[in-house]
Amino acid sequence: MMNVIQKIDLTVEKFNMLKSGDTVVAGVSGGKDSMLMLYYLLQKLQELDLRIIVANVEHGIRGQASIDDSAFVERFCKENGIEFRMLKINAEKEAVLAGLGVEEYSRQKRYEFFSSIECDKIATAHSLSDNVETVIFRLARGTSLNGLGGIPAVRGKIIRPLIELTSDEIVSACGEYKIDYVTDESNFENVYSRNKIRNEVVPILKSINPNFENAVSRFINSAAEDESFLRSEAEKYVDSVINLDECRGLDVSVKKRVIELYAERFGVTLDEKHLTSVLELCDKTGKTQIKGSLFAYANKTQLYFANADETEPSFEVESKVVDVEVYKRKLSLYKKEFTFVCDCDKICGNVSVRARQEGDAVTLISRNVTKSLKKLFNELKIPVNERNKVPVICDDRGVIGVYGITLDKRVSISGDTKRCLLMNIKSEDIS
Repeated sequence: MMNVIQKIDLTVEKFNMLKSGDTVVAGVSGGKDSMLMLYYLLQKLQELDLRIIVANVEHGIRGQASIDDSAFVERFCKENGIEFRMLKINAEKEAVLAGLGVEEYSRQKRYEFFSSIECDKIATAHSLSDNVETVIFRLARGTSLNGLGGIPAVRGKIIRPLIELTSDEIVSACGEYKIDYVTDESNFENVYSRNKIRNEVVPILKSINPNFENAVSRFINSAAEDESFLRSEAEKYVDSVINLDECRGLDVSVKKRVIELYAERFGVTLDEKHLTSVLELCDKTGKTQIKGSLFAYANKTQLYFANADETEPSFEVESKVVDVEVYKRKLSLYKKEFTFVCDCDKICGNVSVRARQEGDAVTLISRNVTKSLKKLFNELKIPVNERNKVPVICDDRGVIGVYGITLDKRVSISGDTKRCLLMNIKSEDIS
């Protein structure tokens, strides 16, 4: 039968958590979970040539007991030659000043501290039991399929080697391997919602199904797989604007994720109310407020986010047509006065100036390649919410230039050029 260390090995291998030579910051409170995790990392120290740094946060919540717990971890590290770092905070007072709950504030400070230490990986001791509690907590408050995916085994630098172990397995392993740990007595007090779930809700559900936690684990994995697939499908439709013609035929589950991914580009996480209101815009023209001055707007073909004063960019255009020889003689003067110059006789039909639209592309003179403006703006790292402000110059055939950035090869000046079109474009954001 597989022992706990072997089971952790499988988790670490499955999620590719560790590689040879990694510097690992281990978040260690002194409790059973984190001490088992530290024990595991020490077993892998020589095999993987790891450098382990233990990071401990003394939250200042439980008086002397909290201080003693940190001292326990520090003493263990000193006795075993492990690097030790500690952060002391007064979570209750500082949380009030930050306008956050004590649990959320403490969580933020922990991860800030862990991330401040240079390393390859940050190991936290979240277990399957923690994951189950998280899913129940989110269900009680309302969540999406993404929320039901629970705590990820890996997120960026953060790894969770114990994420497939139950609390009972951890207690048993600590006994088997004679691992000393401290017990936070506040975990047995039902002051916080998570404690109520751990101490009251989970035992009831385990009385119905003793294998309840593993059953939830299977559900979490299934939910995470489904969410990953739906988001990958949604990624195909996320651009600087949302093309409504493409999205109208999508299943509502994918359509919602297109909107959520698009909102993430603006640093916004949509709650159910705002997601529903934006979703309704896919079938009509109009607008809805997202946050502060940020609104979602929809016309017949596009849905996009913009600040209230950025929705309809207007451009003031000054233009002049001159003979190419005149242009050459007055080159210095014209370059000061006009920013955009092209071959006037290569223009097809009328010239107009507008914001970028879906499908716009330009042939770059320097590289002789045709590139979509989406890719061009991505290369130039122009923020999504700034792209609507960039003037795009067009004729009846298509784009002939992007103001201040490039000219299309089709209308470039050559030895055959007889007349030049000179343009200067102004808006509130471009001078």
